[in-house]
Parts: sequence; C-alpha cells; structure tokens
Amino acid sequence: MDAALRARLAEIAGDASIAGEAVSPITAEQVEQVCLACAEAGTRIAVSSGPATAAKPPAGAVLVSLGGIDPVDVDLDRLIVRAGAGATLAAVRQAAEKKGLTITGAGPAAAADVRVGEAVARGQFSRRSLTGIEAVLPGGGRVAAGGAVLKDVAGYDLIGALLGSRGRLALITAVTFRLQPAGVAQEPSEAAGTPRPVLGDALEVAFDPERLLAARS
Repeated sequence: MDAALRARLAEIAGDASIAGEAVSPITAEQVEQVCLACAEAGTRIAVSSGPATAAKPPAGAVLVSLGGIDPVDVDLDRLIVRAGAGATLAAVRQAAEKKGLTITGAGPAAAADVRVGEAVARGQFSRRSLTGIEAVLPGGGRVAAGGAVLKDVAGYDLIGALLGSRGRLALITAVTFRLQPAGVAQEPSEAAGTPRPVLGDALEVAFDPERLLAARS
C-alpha cells in the first residue's frame, strides 16, 4: 500500500493495526472505514478471518484481517449466540456448552480451531444453523439480516448468499447461530458447501461492483 493509504488506515484503526500490507481492524465500523478508504484509493482488498500473519495478499492488495473481531455472546432468551468473524468455533461451542446448549444443525464439517467468518464463507455450516449475519461491502457500507439487525437487504437472502460465498461478495464480520438444548437430538443436516450462484456474475456485481475483492476463488 502507498504511504497515503497506510496513513489513512492507521488513522482509522491505529498504528498498531498495520503490519506490512495488512490492517487489523477490531470493530465492524473500522472495517467499513477501511474498505471505504481502499475503495477511494482504488486498492483491492483481500480478507482473512485469522491473524494478519496467517495470510498474504495478492500483489497490490491490502489484507484486511478480522481476527481481532472475536466477541462471543450467548442470548439465552432467544436461544442464539452471536460471534465475531475472528472467534474460533471452539470458543463459540464452549460458550454455548456452558449454558447447556449447542449449535443447531452443526455437523463435524468445521474444525474447532477454524474462525467463524472463514467457516461460514466456506459453507461449513448448514443454512438452518444460521439465524443472522453481518457484513461489510467491499466499497464500504454495512449490511445485515436476522440476529442483531443493522440493515436488511431487500431482495436477497443475505445469509444464504454469503454462506459458502468464499469471500466473493462481502467481508463477514459477525454471525448469529441458532442454539438448542444439548440433550436434544439433532436432525440430520449437511453443510451448505459452495453454492452455484443462480444469478452468476450479476450477484457479485451487486455486492462488489468495482471488483475490489481480490480473492474470487
């Protein structure tokens, strides 16, 4: 990244958040501002749910590491748990288990040490496991559906679109999982996997019209 963009990102997330070509925001608001700054500079974005040292961005891109966004909050009344993208699945399971609960429909597809944002982007949960999702668009702007709603996106099943999207559409910042009592039998459920987008390129253009996301596998 050039000096001007580096200075802007340090202003947004703090000097300590910058390491090489990576920035590590710790809130969704910072992620939004980082994406906006990169978009204004015409700089592509790569995303990682883990620490900044765990991945390397393509040449000319800035790596946005979401590993520091890792709070886990269980809502007993609503039987849900909200987890930041950087939280490990083990941390989410442990928080639920302390309340005698487990994630609905969660099979063995995701390893315990995988980060929540990565597991959802890879489609390692079933659709029925998720009741909410929050994300930042590559050009800036936050969107959400279900859970702790910031803004609903009319016309899209946002959860279904981002589940298994492999980072092609947006930067997932938090996920809300459905919970059930640990002793209740789980219904058979398969991980979503990577979906075949019905709208093809049109869906990617809707979320990322400037093609700012560097990872498009």
